[in-house]
Amino acid sequence: MKPKSTTRSYIHNDDDEHEHQQDRLSSLPDALLIYIFSFIDTKLALQSQILSKRWVNLWTLLPVLNFDYSLLQRFDHFIHKVLTYRNASIKLDALNIKLTDYNTMATVFNYALVNRVPNLSIDTSDYLTKYRPIQCLNGSDSLRKLELKGMFEFGRFSVCSGLVKLRLERVKIVESDPFSCFPNLKELCLVNCKVGFDLAVLEVIGFELLRLVISSCFYHPVPYEKLVLLTPKLKVLEISGLIPMSFEACELPGLDTVHIDCCFSLARAFDRIVQQPDEGEQKVNLIKMFWCLRNAKCIHLSPSTVKLLSISHDKLDEEPCPFVNLKVLNLIPPPNKPVGELHPSVATYLLRGSPKAVVKTLPG
Repeated sequence: MKPKSTTRSYIHNDDDEHEHQQDRLSSLPDALLIYIFSFIDTKLALQSQILSKRWVNLWTLLPVLNFDYSLLQRFDHFIHKVLTYRNASIKLDALNIKLTDYNTMATVFNYALVNRVPNLSIDTSDYLTKYRPIQCLNGSDSLRKLELKGMFEFGRFSVCSGLVKLRLERVKIVESDPFSCFPNLKELCLVNCKVGFDLAVLEVIGFELLRLVISSCFYHPVPYEKLVLLTPKLKVLEISGLIPMSFEACELPGLDTVHIDCCFSLARAFDRIVQQPDEGEQKVNLIKMFWCLRNAKCIHLSPSTVKLLSISHDKLDEEPCPFVNLKVLNLIPPPNKPVGELHPSVATYLLRGSPKAVVKTLPG
């Protein structure tokens, strides 16, 4: 008589496993499902109602709405339905939308202001026909974070006292002082923004501003002529691209960190290469800008910026050092390459006023 086997045999059943996975998903509490749906497009969240009767109205409870025109044919109709039939008692914390239709954009923007949405992101970067204005006529004390990307004409808003973070990308700035209407702004980021032909100066006025990033901003077709900062509480300044022809700033006693990446790019106007300032002119502009940033404690310089300073390096012996509080000078190494040696004249110029400053070579 053969001994009875003690080994159990298991038959793998794909249908049972799939059903088990469905049960696990269905067992999640509503609060967790709503949290998950807040990270996906609202169209997909709404379609989830076919999976379970319990999910039929979950989309109406979403505190975050995400719209992408590329996923829908009747995009404006879908947005109207969602905004109309969502549960109005649920506070909308964020609204993120990517679209090309200007009228729909204006509708969504006004809806966000009227319904006191604190976080708003609008991306029209796929619309490449012409710049269109965006306006806030009645002001807002509820909007805290605003991101605009695409062909917007950005001028002065009515006072938005609640706004603390503003990011503009590919936007055309049409007012010389567009930011003073945000009295509590703490972070401003300008990426590839253009400035109107008729503006001789761009003023950044922010008495509460702590961080300012200006990346590859330029006048068209020449680099911006003058940048003026009235930001007495500024702690972090990042500039990449062409150095302004003229740079002015109020006293910046709390300035802690400065990142500078002076790089040249090929700008085009009417399909012709636009002439940019030569390296010698950019070096002069950079040295003048250093004086406005003399209170900085930590300076990060890109390889191209160090290279720019090394041009006619012997003339730096005649330049007084602007930095008197410098603690760290970081020379950012090129990608996958060791950092080059700092020419003695450049090193002396940068460190003469702060001989105890530490020189580092950390990635930016």
